[in-house]
Amino acid sequence: MATTLSALETQVRRHLVELPTLADPSAPTVTPQGVTGATAYSYKIVAMHRHGQTAVSSAGSTASGNATLSSSNFNRVTWTAVTGATAYLVYRTVGAATTGLIAVVGAVTQLDDTGLTGDTTTAPTVNTTGGRFWSSEELVSHFNNAIKDLWKAIIDLHQEHFQTIDTTNVSQAADAETLTGVPSDVFRVLLIEPRDTTSGGTFRDILYRPKKYNHADFINARSRETLNPVVGGCVLYDLSQSGAPIAAPTVHVAPKTSTEIMLRFVYIPTVATKVAADNNPIPGESDNALIAWCVAYARAKEREDRMPDANWLAIYANEKKNTLTPLTPRQEQEEEVVDDLFDAYM
Repeated sequence: MATTLSALETQVRRHLVELPTLADPSAPTVTPQGVTGATAYSYKIVAMHRHGQTAVSSAGSTASGNATLSSSNFNRVTWTAVTGATAYLVYRTVGAATTGLIAVVGAVTQLDDTGLTGDTTTAPTVNTTGGRFWSSEELVSHFNNAIKDLWKAIIDLHQEHFQTIDTTNVSQAADAETLTGVPSDVFRVLLIEPRDTTSGGTFRDILYRPKKYNHADFINARSRETLNPVVGGCVLYDLSQSGAPIAAPTVHVAPKTSTEIMLRFVYIPTVATKVAADNNPIPGESDNALIAWCVAYARAKEREDRMPDANWLAIYANEKKNTLTPLTPRQEQEEEVVDDLFDAYM
């Protein structure tokens, strides 16, 4: 049974450690050291871990700081540790002037301000450590990227796992040089033929053959007189433009026909973007591959270099290989008769 992306998300979260919510820190204590003075200093603390930061604490102040702080005459700022915090931000105000962030320190509870330079920034007022670090939307986005990567590999097997047969939209209008109604999700064309190829079909003797637009045969076909499709004949076609997912490709045809021909259009579509409620569209028991990709790229959010986790990418590569290997061939029944080399042209 197909697995929904929301179910895969649940499995992904088992491999992702979401850190606990941090309590906002309390006001620090400020103690002047060395020669004191009459300058007012205020300090505020922000606690953080790799998944977010707290709101800033209330101010801890002194009114007897030295006007010129130095390694001898400095303010010692101490605070109570916040459980789970791995670093702290220290902000300073001198009198009524904000000097902003003056230090980022590790899991310590003391800082000596010897005249540290501030960056004039304002301290955060919202605690971002609560809730989920990875939203459902971003995990589903990673799933979609994994689906696209696997889709690319699967269509290169040429086993037509995604083959779509359109018998509704596409036609060659009379006197037209391009087909109309080509679906916007067309990535690769496999076959074009008249929609009705039965013995009673009006255009059963029309053949569509792929050929490069600049090929001599295509050039010659464009200069020929209009073809009566009831009589039969060969129509050459070639694709141009970007195609899906940008837009439908343009399918050029020659020669022109005197009557509209309704077509059967067989193609490989691009894979549509999925939402959490959708099923995993990749065949071959590919759930583990999607999970490994998602974990690898989700963990990039925790890293300073924002690169995906190499170990989980290696797991993905192995799962991708295990997914692709059994997908070809799709059937192993041997044909009793082998096609002659030129049989398709007889």
